[in-house]
Amino acid sequence: MSAPDSSPSRSVGFLCGILAAALWSAAGIGIKLLPLPGPTIAGYRALFSLPVFITALLLRGPLLRTVRFYAVALRQPLVYLAGLSYALCVTLFVLANKNTSAANAILFQYSAPIYVALLSGPLLGERVRGADWLAVLACLSGIALCVSGELSAAGWLGNGLSLLSGVGFGLLPLIWRRMQKGEVLGPDGKPDLSRLHYPGLSLVLGNLLTALICSPWMLTSAPQTGVQWSALLGLGLFQIGVPYLCYAAAVRRLTAVESLLAATLEPILNPVWVALWAHEVPGLMTLLGGAVILSSVVLRGVFRAREAAER
Repeated sequence: MSAPDSSPSRSVGFLCGILAAALWSAAGIGIKLLPLPGPTIAGYRALFSLPVFITALLLRGPLLRTVRFYAVALRQPLVYLAGLSYALCVTLFVLANKNTSAANAILFQYSAPIYVALLSGPLLGERVRGADWLAVLACLSGIALCVSGELSAAGWLGNGLSLLSGVGFGLLPLIWRRMQKGEVLGPDGKPDLSRLHYPGLSLVLGNLLTALICSPWMLTSAPQTGVQWSALLGLGLFQIGVPYLCYAAAVRRLTAVESLLAATLEPILNPVWVALWAHEVPGLMTLLGGAVILSSVVLRGVFRAREAAER
């Protein structure tokens, strides 16, 4: 990855990162307040986000508007695997929010990059360090604190779904990195850069797959009012689509740690919005567990960024 932009546009990067996290954090409000089945919300949210992802993909360059690119890209199994991971992540996240607290749902998902990072060894050939194991232990301790107050069957179901959602969330960047590992030369002998666009294509496929999986509920439990349609449209456009573009803009201008810190606002703000609008207040154990999870995520990110800078 290239170094972040050092121009005055760096301030734009911070604003984009904060905006992305704030928009992502609104998911809990819409999911909690909409009187619709979870799959219906997940399906329409994915469907309404598609125009943003498709437009962004097509505007990335003339290559993305050629049949040749898709003829090659759609033959890559990892593109479909990334799309499936994304679909599982966003679908199960909605279902988790319907069955457990918004705080648990987002915190468990946010913890996933730590313990799923252990798969970077077999997938990417990267060595798992002692700091990674410490982060995993801290993360699991935080999860144990969060679930200690969720003794109902619904609570355990929601917590399990959020953990599985987090697996999809954690696998996604690993698959993306696997796609781009190594150098492939094109017919002209120059490096083939088309693989750099595979992640964007996988997001389009992931949202299509989500809508397809959820289509039975979308047809049988469709929104009944204009307010419900507007809420779903807002979730698709402004809670998934736009923030992904904002975060991509932030990553191009900020360091890895700065991007991570900006994203950390999401699991902090999400329970706050839900408490204010849906009157769902996290318990003390959830707050303590969340602090442990977020601390382990941030500290691991800082450690790995320093390690990479010293190489």
